[in-house]
Amino acid sequence: MRLRTFILLILVLILVGALALVLLGNSGTGPLAGFFNRGGDEDNGAVVEETDGEDTSEPLLPPPTATPGLEDVVVAKINIPVGTMLTDDLLEVQRWPRTNIALQGGYTFTDTARLVGRIAKVDVSRGQSILSPMLALNPTDIASFGSDLALYVPFGQVAVAFPVDRFNGAALAMRPGDAVDVMMTLRIVDIDPQFGTVLPNQIERVIQSALLNGEPFLFPAVSNGRLEFIPEVNQVAAIVPSTLALDGQDFTEGLPIPKRITQLTIQQARVLYVGTWVDPKELEQQQLAAQAAAQAGEDGAAGPTPTPIPSRLETIPDVVILSMSSQDALALNWAMIRGVDINLVLRSPGDQTVFVTTSVSLPQIIDQGGLAIPEQSNFDLHPSMEDVTLPVLSPTNPNENP
Repeated sequence: MRLRTFILLILVLILVGALALVLLGNSGTGPLAGFFNRGGDEDNGAVVEETDGEDTSEPLLPPPTATPGLEDVVVAKINIPVGTMLTDDLLEVQRWPRTNIALQGGYTFTDTARLVGRIAKVDVSRGQSILSPMLALNPTDIASFGSDLALYVPFGQVAVAFPVDRFNGAALAMRPGDAVDVMMTLRIVDIDPQFGTVLPNQIERVIQSALLNGEPFLFPAVSNGRLEFIPEVNQVAAIVPSTLALDGQDFTEGLPIPKRITQLTIQQARVLYVGTWVDPKELEQQQLAAQAAAQAGEDGAAGPTPTPIPSRLETIPDVVILSMSSQDALALNWAMIRGVDINLVLRSPGDQTVFVTTSVSLPQIIDQGGLAIPEQSNFDLHPSMEDVTLPVLSPTNPNENP
């Protein structure tokens, strides 16, 4: 019984081993792999080359990139100035890729015939594509495009003309592109809240006895005076303002001296132009005419070469064009209407500092500078040097006392 069991066990192991060899041969990894795969390799026509261990497989290449399509685009053959009527001689057709932004937006043209007779709204450079916003139907359409100065005004700002001289305009040293700050000096006076006029009011004194008797009771009118009781003489006197004039004063004698205060009110205003604005296209035409006259000359001889167009034409300009925010423009306009003293101060190039300043007045200058107001005394200032006769020293004895 035991022998029979042992024989059955050996047969089972033999069958399991044979089945394993068959399975490994089909997978191509066992000792029978060559036997089972020989016919398959021949049927598939695969050729296996033996190498010395080097990798002879070819590198994988990316798929080829598709070439973008090209379309016809009308461009300028030469430089076309604004206001020029387009003709075939000024235009040509080029092949541009469809990925161009202008092509994708539908602003370009493919045929020059559609552009003949149209007028250029702007200057078009050579090789630049002709876009629909660049074209006008008639000269009126060109005029509606706006002025050349508006092209220089930054977005969100406005241009303001301000009168200048060499004292309030930084000695007229400004040029387009400079940055300036605006200082204003205000004159403050007391105002009657009911009349809206400068105080004190005009006084007309009443004669009480004449008023009671029904007689004319008004004294002659007195401006800016007051009645004051004088104890020394036991009488009432009329005190009137002084009419003393001082050299260099900028106020009217007999009227209240206005209180002045100076403050930095506008910062980072940009200089667009110095002087009265002149159309640069007119200057360019004048330049070309002068150049043509210089080359030909009246008698056929070559003339001098004209100088380039300057950044400003006026030697002593009386106006400057500034760009600033609308709120700053309102403040500047109000100040000019009210006759406020305005001064422009020039900034360093690229300086973006935002200054925080304190308003300046006479009390502020006295407190900040530590000035001491002299007390009342019995002496006065020395007269001006023009009223003083200096002694003349003897040439023989310079140390001689006068």
